[in-house]
Amino acid sequence: MAPSRQLLTLILGAFLLAPPASAASRIVTAAEEPDNPNLPANAPRDSCFAHEYTPAIIETVTEKTPRRPARVAVDRDTGETKIIRPATFDTVTVQRIIQEREELWFETLCPHLYSERFVNSLQRALRARGFYTGELTGWMDVQTSIAIKLYQRKFGLNSQILALHTAEEFGLTSHSDFKDME
Repeated sequence: MAPSRQLLTLILGAFLLAPPASAASRIVTAAEEPDNPNLPANAPRDSCFAHEYTPAIIETVTEKTPRRPARVAVDRDTGETKIIRPATFDTVTVQRIIQEREELWFETLCPHLYSERFVNSLQRALRARGFYTGELTGWMDVQTSIAIKLYQRKFGLNSQILALHTAEEFGLTSHSDFKDME
C-alpha cells in the first residue's frame, strides 16, 4: 500500500472509529457480568455482547422575536410611508433534542474467538463485498475495523465491533437459528 494511502486510512480510521469521550464501546460476557440488566435473561454464560451509543440529534434554532414595532408616518401630500423609528428585535437561540441518545446492545463474538485464521476469513468476506481493500493480514487492524463499521451501517449498526449477525451472514459462524435445533 502506498504511504499516502496508509496515511489516509489512518486519518479516516481516527474519525470513524473514535468513540464518544464519555462512552467507549466494550464487550461484555455473560459469565463476567451475569447480573447486567442489558443482557438477555437467558444468555448463555459463554456468550458475549457489545454496546454502542447512538448520539442524540440536537437542532439549534435562532429566531428573532419583535421587541418594539417600527414607528411609521405617512406624508399627507405624497402618500409616502416613512420609517421614523425602526423595529427592534431580540435574538433567541434554542436547542431542541430531536432524537434522544440511545444505547444499543447486540450479540457479538467473544474476543478469544478472533484467531488469525478467522480474521483472515473476515477480511476476505469484506473484500468480496467491496468494503475491504487492504492486504489479508489476519490482524484486526484499523482498516479491517473501518470495513466492519461501514458494512454494518447498512443495517443501522454504527459499530466497529463485529456483530454475531454479520459473522453469520458471512458464513463465519453457525447461524443462531440452527443452534436452537441442536
